[in-house]
Amino acid sequence: MNRTPLPALVTVLNTLGTYGTRLSPATATPEQLAIVHQAVEEARRLLAAAKGPATSGCADHPNGPVDPTDGLCLLCRGPRHRARLQAAAVDPALGDVARTLAEHGETEAVRRHGPRAVARAQAASGRSTQRKTTP
Repeated sequence: MNRTPLPALVTVLNTLGTYGTRLSPATATPEQLAIVHQAVEEARRLLAAAKGPATSGCADHPNGPVDPTDGLCLLCRGPRHRARLQAAAVDPALGDVARTLAEHGETEAVRRHGPRAVARAQAASGRSTQRKTTP
C-alpha cells in the first residue's frame, strides 16, 4: 500500500462529501456536475495509486523502503537528518576555541566547545590531536 496519495484522497473525498449535501435533482447545474465528475475521477486515480506499491520517488533508491509518515525514502533519511543537524550546528570560531585551550586547557575547551571544535582548532594551530600516553 502506498500511503503517499492518502492526504490528497482525503481532501477529494471531503470535497465530494460537501457536494453530496448541496446537490439535488431540482437544483443541480452542469457546472456542479462537471466538478463532481472531475473529483470522482481524481479520487479513482488517487485510490489506484494508494492501492499500488509504495514508492518514495527517490532517484537513488526507486524501490527502497518508504517512511509511512511522510512517504520519503527511508534509506535517505539518515543522510538528510545528518545534513540538517550539520547545517543547524554552528561551529564556534577557531580563535575562541584556541583561546580557551591556551587559558583553561583541553578538558575545559572540550566541555565548552565540544571535541570536534577542539580537534579542528588543534589541527589548525599545528598541535597534535592525539592524546599522549605515558609508558
